Amino acid sequence: MTKIEEITTCIHKDLNDFEKMFSDAFLQEKSALGSMLSYLSTLKGKRIRPMLTLLVAASFAQINVQTTRAAVIIELLHTASLLHDDVIDESLYRRNEKTLNAIWDNRASVLVGDYLYGKALSLIETKEDFNLMPVYAKIAMDLPKGEIREMEATNTKNGTIDRYLKIIYEKTASLIEASVMCGALSCGSKEIDMKVMQEFGHSIGMAFQIKDDLLDYLDNTGKEKGADIREKKMTLPFIYYMESIDKKEREETLSFLYSDKKEERQIENVIERISLSGAVERAQKDVEYYNQKARNIASHFPTNVYSTSLTKLVEYLTERNI
Repeated sequence: MTKIEEITTCIHKDLNDFEKMFSDAFLQEKSALGSMLSYLSTLKGKRIRPMLTLLVAASFAQINVQTTRAAVIIELLHTASLLHDDVIDESLYRRNEKTLNAIWDNRASVLVGDYLYGKALSLIETKEDFNLMPVYAKIAMDLPKGEIREMEATNTKNGTIDRYLKIIYEKTASLIEASVMCGALSCGSKEIDMKVMQEFGHSIGMAFQIKDDLLDYLDNTGKEKGADIREKKMTLPFIYYMESIDKKEREETLSFLYSDKKEERQIENVIERISLSGAVERAQKDVEYYNQKARNIASHFPTNVYSTSLTKLVEYLTERNI
């Protein structure tokens, strides 16, 4: 598989500009907040969303200051949402590092997340920046909607494919969709069909999250096997498995998923049953469906080194094992 560094060679300088602007957003005087932000700045992710914003802009026209600023705003909103997710999920680790709430506490993590939302808004400076406000506002609404929808599914113990797709769109795909939209809106090209770009971002985001949920059932991945089952999350492979078994087994499996105490051997047993049922293969077909939709759309983009890298990034996101 192509390495992410190879994909982003063409925007290396632009990513450096992004990193500088993003780091500046974390500059803070010495205080508790400063310590927390300093710790957060060390937990650097893959920067998938900024990559998408920059590559889309470069594919159609050129990357400018507004593009970079939009990428920073999106990443700040993403980081804030992760802080809130960790509190809701009571997560103590992310990317094998302690979460902010594990080191400080839930109150601090929520407040820092709120601060980052405010910081993102403070970066909006120009008329062109304000033109992207509907995109940012939609993210700010979609992320909590997704969390509430997932909470409702857990409370009612009612996970359906339709509800799952809505949850992963609001919690994950909406941010990726926004990254694509910001790249397209900021680059200055007047010939871009924004509905097509929205569908492009939506398809990437859906494929990305279904793939991430699949990793929970596969060996030799960067994700802890069975993590979603431990966290009582009913993802697509689990839902497909539930459709393949009789009522009695469904009730028993559902009861186990939502139980507070699970032994590792029990989790391994459920994973094995799901794997043998064909549910994983069914979910993989959904990944391929959305991946193909995104690639079909990208095939109509201008032909250049940036659009080529963009297509490779789409492939990477849906074929990865970490």
